Amino acid sequence: MKRGRPDVEPTVSFLSTRVKAPEKDDWHKFKYLMCWVKKTKADVKIIGGDDLLNMIVMINSAHAVHNDMRGHTGGVISFGTGIIDQKSSKKVNIRSSTETEHVGTSEYLPKLFMGAQGYKPHTILAKDNASEIRMLVNGKVSCTSNSKHVAIKYFWCTDRIKKGNISVRHCPTDKMIVDYMSKPLQGKLFITFRNVIMGWEHISTLFDISSVQLKSVLKITVV
Repeated sequence: MKRGRPDVEPTVSFLSTRVKAPEKDDWHKFKYLMCWVKKTKADVKIIGGDDLLNMIVMINSAHAVHNDMRGHTGGVISFGTGIIDQKSSKKVNIRSSTETEHVGTSEYLPKLFMGAQGYKPHTILAKDNASEIRMLVNGKVSCTSNSKHVAIKYFWCTDRIKKGNISVRHCPTDKMIVDYMSKPLQGKLFITFRNVIMGWEHISTLFDISSVQLKSVLKITVV
């Protein structure tokens, strides 16, 4: 799943939370997953990079979607073609959807592999929640009375944004391929996002612009 089939990660991630007390419905989901894998066993993941100095990161979280009211966070990292890393995991209980997104962003974003290889890529962080963007950029200043309790460790991103290592860009929800990792999708959106995740379509195709134009657009910082 991690190396060659990122398209099944959301299902595998969910089923992994049901190992201790599986139900009949979980068994049906598992069989459906295995039938899907068998049907698409020839599908190959493709990855490529337009520019190793600009890393596109998309992170999104679904609030209180599990039976125990925990959230679910998805994240993807791309350099243009396909994704080099992805995450789909259950998170702790959080009070609001904005906080769920903020905690998910802080826990997924620290990726140090490229730096260890001698590269210092600028991270372009795409988010679709305006309230969270304000928290990321401004820190505690943009926290309402309902968010004052958020631990300081979750403002790691704010420090990196102020240093210029990360640019935050608002991305329309229907362009957020990371939704594939955080919630069930179907129909045309499922096919479109899967094609990008597997590397069969360039990420710029979501925005109906060229890869050069995309690089220019995503370098804009929204505060």
